Amino acid sequence: MTARDDTSRSDAEDDLETLTPDMGWKGLAVLGVVMLIGGFLAFLNPFAASLAAEAVAGAAFLAAGGVQLWLAVTDKTKTTGDRWLSGALGLALVLFAVTLVLNPLAGLVTLTALVAVLFTVLGALRVGLAWQMRPVQGWGWIMASGVLSLVLAALIVLGLPGAALGLLGLFLGMDLTMAGAASLVLAWAKKTRS
Repeated sequence: MTARDDTSRSDAEDDLETLTPDMGWKGLAVLGVVMLIGGFLAFLNPFAASLAAEAVAGAAFLAAGGVQLWLAVTDKTKTTGDRWLSGALGLALVLFAVTLVLNPLAGLVTLTALVAVLFTVLGALRVGLAWQMRPVQGWGWIMASGVLSLVLAALIVLGLPGAALGLLGLFLGMDLTMAGAASLVLAWAKKTRS
């Protein structure tokens, strides 16, 4: 083993320490297992998981709107026009959050449509980036990722409104499963290193 290999291994170990939470390998393993269980439960009942994701989104929009309204009232450094715009944005966020809570099924359709818009934008950006990178090795993977995002967006739009009932829950299940697996891998790496 060369000195360069030792240096790169030391750098990788330092990166592992700075990128993972300071909870030890056992804490990371428990977190990974909890996320895997959550992902499994989301796959078992995607509709309930979709409602849970909507509730979290509603709480986030409500908090963001409240902060925006508070800033509009208290921030005296901005012009009156800026404060009115800030207040209008805050009010819109609060009203959207209240709408999500008062009519959860319509909120699921709205959030699922927003996910379709997000996939469309991300897919288009990836396809454009891949087209610009064309001579560089690996551009095909970025192009494939962009096309897949566009196909997923089209499938979501074609499946609305029925797709809205479980789609967010399935996405939540996939996210929790992947994050749980990543936490377990990081826990294993920390355990074998110590």
